[in-house]
Amino acid sequence: MEEPLTTVLPLTVTPKRVPPGSQFRVRFNWEAEEPLQKAYTIFVHFLDNRDKIIFQGDHEPPLTQTNLPQWRGRISYEKRFQVPRGLADGSYRIVVGLYNKEGRLKLKAGKGVVEEEGMRYRVGTLVVDSKARPMPPDTQGKKTLDLRGYELVFSEDFDGPLDVSAWGPGTRWIAHTPWRGDFGDAAFADPAPNFPFTIENGILRIEARREEEFAELDPWKRPWRSGLLCSNDPKGNGFSLKYGYFEMRAKLPGGQGVWPAFWLVSSYDRTDPDAGKDGAIEIDVIEYYGFPDSYQSVVHIWQPEPHRADGVMIKTRENEVTDDFHNYGCMVTPEWIMMFFDGVEVWRVRTPPEHNKPLMILLNLALGGGWPIDKVKSPTYMFVDWVRVYAKRSDSSR
Repeated sequence: MEEPLTTVLPLTVTPKRVPPGSQFRVRFNWEAEEPLQKAYTIFVHFLDNRDKIIFQGDHEPPLTQTNLPQWRGRISYEKRFQVPRGLADGSYRIVVGLYNKEGRLKLKAGKGVVEEEGMRYRVGTLVVDSKARPMPPDTQGKKTLDLRGYELVFSEDFDGPLDVSAWGPGTRWIAHTPWRGDFGDAAFADPAPNFPFTIENGILRIEARREEEFAELDPWKRPWRSGLLCSNDPKGNGFSLKYGYFEMRAKLPGGQGVWPAFWLVSSYDRTDPDAGKDGAIEIDVIEYYGFPDSYQSVVHIWQPEPHRADGVMIKTRENEVTDDFHNYGCMVTPEWIMMFFDGVEVWRVRTPPEHNKPLMILLNLALGGGWPIDKVKSPTYMFVDWVRVYAKRSDSSR
């Protein structure tokens, strides 16, 4: 069966001139007459004047595979890339296309697009200029968060004893993921006196600690322990909300190997193997990997399979997230998932149809995430001032 026609359109690069080592934004544009019959990956190649690939940015279509109905009509989305350090000044052409294990797909070149040999399509130009200004931090934009018409429906201000147990039921928090899928290079500890959670002056301290005797108790032989909080127990009991604004105020640890996060996951009975198959998503409001000038936000679709994801690196000022407390927020509406930093919108993505359940809250200090942890100090701390959730006053989807 022949694939329906997809037209590739010109892209835009922001800023127009980028110095080596700096991030830049690319907005991709497509026009799809009908959804494709098979799944494809989008290739993105940045080429020099000798046709050599200098770097690339292959990715899946945003939050969906191309054989699903979302690949229809005008499709426009943003990705971020970074110019390699030391790249020579000059113009680099950008070519794109679609491919899978069977090969590349023939596309239609829209106005302003040049079809090149090998079913690749020139859609724009990257201009590298060592005298240009770097892209400004995403976190320094205009504050646009507006909670008028919303009411506070969940508030954890850490003013008293932490209501937490290993697995529940009946506590506000449990200390593990409810699907028993703890992760990273530090095992998440059951709550114990003064570890891994400590509250002082209205601030929660989550501690990561290395002790060799920990490894003797861990099937993965990890000598590190740390802490995680989740607002649902394995049966789905606890706080969750489908649409609203979720926020954590925190100060993060620095250095390569740390992996603190604030995230939201579809809520349902995890003891029922079929309960989440009709839709399950994960929203990573912030994942921080210790880089001094950026953190990551991602939206995952886990069910129905296969897994798909869309994410972005949020550019910050140097050491901004580790020097002080900041508010990390996510507004979830039927149309958009929007990420905020101190009230500044830093990224948004369309709400996928697989978001059909309330969202529970998770926050943690993990280690690793694919990065070495040999330089992580013991102990290492994540500090959390509050976790708050707001819903529209007329919202009946709680």
